[in-house]
Amino acid sequence: MKVIFLDFDGVITTLKSKYKLDPDKMALIGRIMDATDAKIVISSSWRRFSLEETIKEITDTSQFNVGDNPFPYPDAVVGVTERMYSFSYPNNDRHFGLPRGVEIQHYIDTHKEIEQYVILDDDCDMLLCQADNFIHTDTYEGISELDAEKAIVILNKLK
Repeated sequence: MKVIFLDFDGVITTLKSKYKLDPDKMALIGRIMDATDAKIVISSSWRRFSLEETIKEITDTSQFNVGDNPFPYPDAVVGVTERMYSFSYPNNDRHFGLPRGVEIQHYIDTHKEIEQYVILDDDCDMLLCQADNFIHTDTYEGISELDAEKAIVILNKLK
């Protein structure tokens, strides 16, 4: 299986779209899926505690950030990464978020059916081993045509 690890803010929501789902940016995700047969795993802060809750949230037009443009590919979403934290020992009341790359790597490690993947994110907190699969989008512009083309190349690369 091919997977797109998808962040929302800075990829398919931007300052220009007032951080609501942008139909033009989502169309680029659709183009990547059409060209690669990839599925989506949501690694965004928009994710909830389960796949079902996340899909409900991103397709509900009563949600402010969704507005009139619900996420158009709910059937392509096959998972959400887990939120991971580290605790300070012996002071366990302090916790720290782990880099998103750790959460993505955990998902990859526990889903052996993943043959190829791409990470679309405007943040840089990925692991070095993910560098060849990471596309750093522009925070203000979101995913671009060039980013989409790069994603297609990465996902269609033979191992």
